[in-house]
Amino acid sequence: MALWSRIIKRALQPRVPTGAAALCSPYSVAASCLGIDSPPQIPRFDYEPKPYKGPSADEVLEKRKQFLGPSLFYYYQKPVNIVEGKMQYLFDESGRRYLDCFAGIVTVSCGHCHPEILDAILEQSKILQHATTIYLHHAIGDFAEALASKMPGNLKVGSIEVG
Repeated sequence: MALWSRIIKRALQPRVPTGAAALCSPYSVAASCLGIDSPPQIPRFDYEPKPYKGPSADEVLEKRKQFLGPSLFYYYQKPVNIVEGKMQYLFDESGRRYLDCFAGIVTVSCGHCHPEILDAILEQSKILQHATTIYLHHAIGDFAEALASKMPGNLKVGSIEVG
């Protein structure tokens, strides 16, 4: 028991750098060990977001606190007001670009506002935007068939066969 106490106590003690490392940030110390001269830069991206004219982050946050439940949370003390997306990037109200590392259900594989996906959405919207599953429409069956063809074995829902 005493050994574990000493190990935990030592693990929890703050590590204070000495010498030249004491004058550097943690990134600088790690970078110098790896032979990196400067912090990583986000790659160049030929896109300029539209000027944002909507509510500020503070106004959005205030409205959110007033009208939405506390179960909708955010990850930051001062949340970022994301106002535009393009491919793998997001832009805040000042036009600053971020690599979308959180992504979402679709954006993880497609990005934001991918031109080919936008074209497909626009074409489909001209025909039919939404149909409930209480009506027949070929798209859901076609999608399910295409998805099943990617699965191993012989998958059929009516008579579950895997093999």
